[in-house]
Amino acid sequence: MDIENNVSAPETAEAEIQNEQTLPDGEADARFIKMTLDSGIAPLETRYSQINSCYEKLPVAYRSYTYVNSVVEGVVSPEKYSYASDETEVGVRLASYNIKSAMKAIEQFILAGRKFEFVSVRIPPRMVLETDFYGAIKAILDQYGFNFPDKLCLEFPRTVLFEDEEKARMAILSMKLLKVKTMMSGCGEKDSPITPLVNLPFDYLLLSPFITSLSASREKSVTAAALIAFLKGLPAEIIADGVVSDDQITALSRAGCFGYIPSSNYSGGVTHGRLRMPLEEAVAQKDEVEY
Repeated sequence: MDIENNVSAPETAEAEIQNEQTLPDGEADARFIKMTLDSGIAPLETRYSQINSCYEKLPVAYRSYTYVNSVVEGVVSPEKYSYASDETEVGVRLASYNIKSAMKAIEQFILAGRKFEFVSVRIPPRMVLETDFYGAIKAILDQYGFNFPDKLCLEFPRTVLFEDEEKARMAILSMKLLKVKTMMSGCGEKDSPITPLVNLPFDYLLLSPFITSLSASREKSVTAAALIAFLKGLPAEIIADGVVSDDQITALSRAGCFGYIPSSNYSGGVTHGRLRMPLEEAVAQKDEVEY
């Protein structure tokens, strides 16, 4: 019996990985990347969550997420790597890739005749604070020959609030010159201050699931509505992340929110697309308004 030829594929892959891990770090990393490429799986994969109108409950925009596919770690979500990569040059390069990926997606939406406000892409604070942010974004737009900057939205994590406020403010203002939109995620998290937002002219603010959960609460709904009213007065459009019920959608609509992102725990009467879907599936969705 030929034992070698009867070893299963997973066992073979596991053996290869164990062998590679005896190599020096740089050489092992290169081998792991080659193994991923040889497997036919793209190392980076972008997925999209719909942002629905609170009124029509149909997509008006999309939020993008970049997943890392690895033969060692499997599928790694942005929640697992972002805050580690944010402080590195790798994180900055990944952001550049994300922007280019979003621009390609925007063109696909437009070619399909879709009506939408934007596609968002995550930006690490380091890119804002340690580079010529305006020059870096303009260079990407020019290199790609992108004609729809108003459909691109750069999403900053709430950690930007703990950085150099004036640099962040100038970076956001400079995007208005390029007609590129800006958004901050995690608004209202327990460790997220509100007052710096007065000086940071974001176009959109993405409420944390914690604040969204208060919107339909008998005890806390007034607090959530007051916060939303304050944020809208900055002015900024408000998007609620992590909606789980139709009551929340109704409350957010009354508060004048631009839209919402459904949670994986959503239970109600609205039919949503998959939480994080491939581009082809997102492009095929129905518009909020039919022309």
